[in-house]
Amino acid sequence: MKRALYILFLAPLCVLSILTIVYLFSKDEPLFFLKNVRISGVSQLSERDIVGKVAPYLKESLLKVDIGKIKDAITGHPFVREVRVKRAYPFSVVIDVKEKVPSALWVKNDGDVFVLDESGEPYRKLGKGAIKELFIINAKEKEDVASIFREVNAWSAEGIMKKENLSEVSYNEGNITLFGLDDGVEIILGKEDQKKRLKRAVAVLGDARKRGLLIKCIDARFEKGAIIQERKG
Repeated sequence: MKRALYILFLAPLCVLSILTIVYLFSKDEPLFFLKNVRISGVSQLSERDIVGKVAPYLKESLLKVDIGKIKDAITGHPFVREVRVKRAYPFSVVIDVKEKVPSALWVKNDGDVFVLDESGEPYRKLGKGAIKELFIINAKEKEDVASIFREVNAWSAEGIMKKENLSEVSYNEGNITLFGLDDGVEIILGKEDQKKRLKRAVAVLGDARKRGLLIKCIDARFEKGAIIQERKG
């Protein structure tokens, strides 16, 4: 009983203390006057981009700021994966942005280059400034690009190849050719049993490396073995 009475007495006292502190800091301004917007997590976007999106929903009073509309406005941007917005009393709105991660490049037939996100979906054109260490996918259709992206990630996850060593994937009517493995080697996988053929090509490449051979191309489109082309010079 005494504990309950103590809590009932202490809780209002804490609230009163907080309000007193807030008043002392804001006595010359309206209570919970919005002073700043704190933004984190942006690299492809700028803070100016974010502020431009949310400006219509910012009010003088922090209590009147529409958190839901701010979140919707930012989430609608094609670069954004998700966003968290909260009031940080007494004076701030905090916006934490999680952008889509550039994960590969798609070169279309017309020469346009798009950046793919973690799911293999194109979400923006390649802008100023090079994006390093991203492999390129050459394919006609968007659906093919997503499928190839998933396949390459699966091969990398299984340890068949290292995705970071891959420079380019070419796709044409079901045929897949890889470029860049082991100092620019071309590996022709064709249309069928591509995973099995890739394993065979990687084994051939490893054996050639042990023998000191420099390989330019491996054609793995055969039931047994593969045709290799040595690099001259």
